[in-house]
Amino acid sequence: MYSRVSVDAYYKGLKKAANILTYPQGAAGKRFGTNYLAEITGVTDYRNIYFSEFQYYNECVYLLVFIPDKIFIYLEGLLVSTVNSTGIPAAAIASMDTTVITNRFRVCAQITNFVPHDLVRDDSASIANLIAGFTATTLTLTTPLVISLIKPVRFATTGTLPVTNPQIRTGVTYFVYTATTTTVEIYSSALDAKARTNKYAISSAGTLLNYIYVFNTWKFVPAKLINLPWFDFDAGYNTITFTNAAASGLGIVVNLSGILTAPASLTAKYIGGIFSGSTGGIGRIVGVSSVTSFTMDIVTSFPTAGVALPGSLSFLAEPAWSNARGWPLKCSSFQSRAYFANTDSLPNGLWGSVINNYLNFYDLVGDDDDGISRYPSSDNVNYIKFIVPYRSLTIHTNSGVYSTPLSEGQALTPKNFSLSLQDSTPATVIEPRSIDNQIVVLSGNDVHSLLWDGFNSAYTSTIASITSEHLIRNPIDEIEYIDLNHAGSRYLFIINADGTMAIFQTLISEGIQGFTPATLTQSYGKAYFRWGTSSPDSRCWFVTEREIAEAIATINITGFTSSTLTAVASNYSLTEPIQVMFTTAGSLPVSSPQIAILTYYWALGVTADTFKVYASKADALADENAYAFTSSGATSTVQAWPLSTKFYIEELSFTSYVDCATIHTGSAVSSISSQARFNGQDIVINGDGFGFEDLVTSGTIELKAHGSAVTASEIQAGFPIQVEIQTMPVAPSGTSGYKTSGFIFAEHVRVAALTFADTIGGSVNGQPITMTNMSQVIPGIPPTPMTGSMQISVMKGWSDYLSPAITITHAEPFDIKLTGIFYKIEV
Repeated sequence: MYSRVSVDAYYKGLKKAANILTYPQGAAGKRFGTNYLAEITGVTDYRNIYFSEFQYYNECVYLLVFIPDKIFIYLEGLLVSTVNSTGIPAAAIASMDTTVITNRFRVCAQITNFVPHDLVRDDSASIANLIAGFTATTLTLTTPLVISLIKPVRFATTGTLPVTNPQIRTGVTYFVYTATTTTVEIYSSALDAKARTNKYAISSAGTLLNYIYVFNTWKFVPAKLINLPWFDFDAGYNTITFTNAAASGLGIVVNLSGILTAPASLTAKYIGGIFSGSTGGIGRIVGVSSVTSFTMDIVTSFPTAGVALPGSLSFLAEPAWSNARGWPLKCSSFQSRAYFANTDSLPNGLWGSVINNYLNFYDLVGDDDDGISRYPSSDNVNYIKFIVPYRSLTIHTNSGVYSTPLSEGQALTPKNFSLSLQDSTPATVIEPRSIDNQIVVLSGNDVHSLLWDGFNSAYTSTIASITSEHLIRNPIDEIEYIDLNHAGSRYLFIINADGTMAIFQTLISEGIQGFTPATLTQSYGKAYFRWGTSSPDSRCWFVTEREIAEAIATINITGFTSSTLTAVASNYSLTEPIQVMFTTAGSLPVSSPQIAILTYYWALGVTADTFKVYASKADALADENAYAFTSSGATSTVQAWPLSTKFYIEELSFTSYVDCATIHTGSAVSSISSQARFNGQDIVINGDGFGFEDLVTSGTIELKAHGSAVTASEIQAGFPIQVEIQTMPVAPSGTSGYKTSGFIFAEHVRVAALTFADTIGGSVNGQPITMTNMSQVIPGIPPTPMTGSMQISVMKGWSDYLSPAITITHAEPFDIKLTGIFYKIEV
């Protein structure tokens, strides 16, 4: 299995590869961990969350969380603003489509009369905050700010700016961390501000008046769309004539010889539409006087005036978008144009804006920079589901994938714009993503790769998930991620409805492509991946759903039997154990073993008022080793810790070896408080290179060795990542180089040598991974990542393909990399 550059051997040589990634250099190792950033409140169903990143110019990356009627805006995991009353209900969250256009986050949603909206940071609303003084590391402000937040700012002065190192300037965006309500630290980036590293030094407050403008005012408003595209929905004017009062000008009256034929009717819905005469001329309709008269502003002069123009040779159209006809449901951008698609009345409609004007859809003349309107069709009902810009503009409909011209290197214009069918694979639920010279399309449970073929100037389709079809089940989200710092790989994260995630790793140029599963685990309750998003600068975030223990009211203990305690109306489940904790103002119940305070136990109901107590969940499920009682104590209570659903934002990290991690860097501590999400959970901890475990109580993580507190200055604590690697049965080479099989020729494996790199901890078939002798281990010195080999005897007799495979497991807060397995085989 030892491999280099191509990791094909790992994908084909492993029977099971859970929570791993493969490395192009030749290894299979633990997947990334995640760092905890924030909790999302106000929602109880993951389907009522829309999650996305918002790259704001080159300044920073905001994280946006849409829940019904509200938007949460995060900067580096800190909630910096909330926008209320968005008008987006729970039912519309799943139908949202978004795109980033310069400094706008554009939103389309399937809501009645919902004009596409823009989320914008309104910097013009920022108010000058006078700088009143300074220290060596902070500026003092006159107007208080919210403490412990990160904000983008700019400086202004009537004299000279404060003297800093590096020197601040006007017209440049910086970031401040609010150390107190009136003092701020200055940083070049939001990342520095979050870590509070590379702080600016300050040596002077400047001269005259100096101000900070804090940019954190947000608004969610209808996009101010102008010159809407047009469409003739009803016709109905073939038998009448049109007479224009003038050949050019504004507000020109046009009279009709009769009324439009039903269902058409000349009403105010035509305002914003167009009229074109039979002999030329184009006008934009600006008013409707009656069912037989309207006014227009002439864009292109008419050859004549006062002459009846036959309707059969004329053209009358209303705006393509309106409350009556529907507003676009899909949005994107490409080649400096904003794009919209799919309204209720025109589900196959596609519209591009004027170049460099993302609100203007003027398309009357057909100049190269004018707007674009197209309606792709096939031999069936055709509606647009997604717009995906890549090497071309690809349009994904219910019948397949269309693309703009692929062989031209010039910009798209109304004159050369066309759409041709590339593949008949429809994207079903999730917007396709582009990565590694391909567009990945999820069609049902199949993953299709539309590979860009430069030689033929086309996309060629293959199914990438054939060998791993069991990992894709009802996918709900798809996130592309480019790792700029490690391994040199490209990843696609596919999140399933059951909360699992399939990691699609691809490096086409190196022949690397394959899937591995990823899961979240907890000792109490369940955890799921739900949504994800990524940014081009190699960052990725997930919304996770976790069942977290939360205390409810205490109940008095009033009695006992030899195997139960009585707490009236405790109503504990008779089948599913629940965590409990005991408190007392007198004496605890007497038990064997003796129960204690500030300790979690497991309770299983016997009746509505009585329950048994166990030391572990496994004992409770098996109804073994229940505590025996000889007293109910005095003034004692029991407090249940049932599970409550929480939603967290967690950031992908290749330097974290746990999930939902709490990170501490700084002074040496033996405990970390305010970690309520770990209550009742068995977590693992890396403290200054040593491994610890803790069952968290009262929201406090404690570092203990042999029952005594120890301190560490670099701490990483979180849920363990359960790595499991199983090998396929061995098929050794025959005399002619062909593979033989134990089904035909008896064989057995005498010894397997496993080679590892950068590894601490783990086990092989239950045996700890050891690459050093005891004499090489120095007490008091943290373990170092080891590179070497470990031999195990796996011989179980002939035809051992029937025996279990080699199983490697790892759950410690460290890394593991399997670089190869070598066998000694007898045939």
